[in-house]
Amino acid sequence: MARVQQIEERYPHAERVLALTKELVHQPSISGTTQEINMAETILAILKRNPYFQKNPSQIMQVPLEKDPLGRVAIVAMLAKEPKQKEATVLLSHFDVVGVDDFGLYKEDAFLPEQLMSRLLAEQEGYLDNDARKDLDSGDYMFGRGSMDMKAGLAMQLSVMEDVALDPTSKANLCLVAVPDEEKLSLGMFAAVGELEKLYNQGWRFNACVCSEPNFSAYPNDWNKYVYTGSTGKLLPFIYCLGRETHVGQPLEGINASVMAAQLAVEMEWSEAFSDTINGESSPSPTCLRIRDLKDTYDVQTPNESYLFYNVLTLNSGPDQVMQAVKKACLQASRLIHERLVKHRSVFGNEAMAEAVPEPAVYTLPELYELGLKKYGESFKEAYDNLLKDSIESGDYSAQTLALARGISTYFLDKAPFYLMLLQPPYYPHVQLNDKKDSELLAITEELQRISADAFGQNLVIKTFFPGLSDVSYCRSVEGEKAEDALERYMPLYKKSYHIPMQSIRKLDIPTINVGPFGKDAHKRTERLQISYSTEVAPVLLRYTIDQLASK
Repeated sequence: MARVQQIEERYPHAERVLALTKELVHQPSISGTTQEINMAETILAILKRNPYFQKNPSQIMQVPLEKDPLGRVAIVAMLAKEPKQKEATVLLSHFDVVGVDDFGLYKEDAFLPEQLMSRLLAEQEGYLDNDARKDLDSGDYMFGRGSMDMKAGLAMQLSVMEDVALDPTSKANLCLVAVPDEEKLSLGMFAAVGELEKLYNQGWRFNACVCSEPNFSAYPNDWNKYVYTGSTGKLLPFIYCLGRETHVGQPLEGINASVMAAQLAVEMEWSEAFSDTINGESSPSPTCLRIRDLKDTYDVQTPNESYLFYNVLTLNSGPDQVMQAVKKACLQASRLIHERLVKHRSVFGNEAMAEAVPEPAVYTLPELYELGLKKYGESFKEAYDNLLKDSIESGDYSAQTLALARGISTYFLDKAPFYLMLLQPPYYPHVQLNDKKDSELLAITEELQRISADAFGQNLVIKTFFPGLSDVSYCRSVEGEKAEDALERYMPLYKKSYHIPMQSIRKLDIPTINVGPFGKDAHKRTERLQISYSTEVAPVLLRYTIDQLASK
């Protein structure tokens, strides 16, 4: 069990946390740009101001992202007060942010909180909603991109690491992991996992990963603060639609691929069939991230190809379960399209022609592959491998997945119309603590709840799943080989152009919790950080967690 400590004071270095947050926000670091390189340099400069790293500069590692054309690096810094113990706590953060086009006229000030807030205080055009205006007028919020997500969390960690370095009584070993690319594909975390595995092979063990992503309000006017003991997972089902072409003057003679995509979108959007519920917590509904037909030019032929892909967030469903739900949605869409077609053909044509166009079939990638082997023999395997190799040269993961789907479908034009279901990268596993295995870490979260109420009058709620995606998904593997087997079947790019260090993740098996600052409107133009809680209270909770883990 965690050792109970009496906490009575707010964090004594609140001004340091605020100053560090501003320093980090001032450095733009939009994900997928060279700004992330500059951000890494800023973090290195801050670390080198820490007395421990002044004496031990070799303990700061810059870890290159594999085959990254931008040359970005993750930062891994080991502060070891008791190096012989070989047990450390990971402090995880990301330093990239989303873009700032949504700031409109205030775009140039998105990374300059003081100037941004000065302009916002003077504006009268209704740029801010009532809640944001109230927070701005309160003086307790800092606006700006990255202020909430998640440079304040990184600032907290850097400040508390300095406290540990200067505390002669502390026995904590801390491993700071600060990564780029979290807002895109988590390539920074993949690089960091490799570095953590090297430390593991040197004898180090990691008792926990404490991430400091921000608290998210669960509903409007939610003033609760949260500690999360896990994180939501994510899959991207990709569905290619091959229709039956026809002249626009005879639309009932075929099936428009755009209609196939649109009907499926109706079946999947907000569908309860994809909802995961654990201990009263439910995953957000699926939503369409892209839907397009593939006609390059105008003519009077109906679109024969289209595709869409969906964001599906999970709490306990694995890839197999999600793909089964997608298949049911495809079958339902297929049935409804065909019923409408038969009805209209019966009215406008003749009954003998009503069934001339078949109901769209539904195939998963493994099913269509097996059909190809039966139809073409072993030569199909070589053809598929060549298609996959060529598709990897097609651009991003969406383009690569589409290229393979189009290529393989040319072998089955006689089966049209049909839906083809695949998975597109990235994949985020859902993670959570185990009641028995991680009982000590769960006990610490209960102590944090008590401290928040007794010392600071803050209602801290323990939730299992961080509602946004987080790199803690790559700290441990809940589903293990079962999920990996499913990825190999449904995700053609897996282990080809998309690599997750699954074996390393299983070896490390680091339990995770999230103790972070509080703010509002992440990824919005009104992104803002509550200063008082984030600089005076949250750092105390972080330090308490570190001390408890070190005293086990």
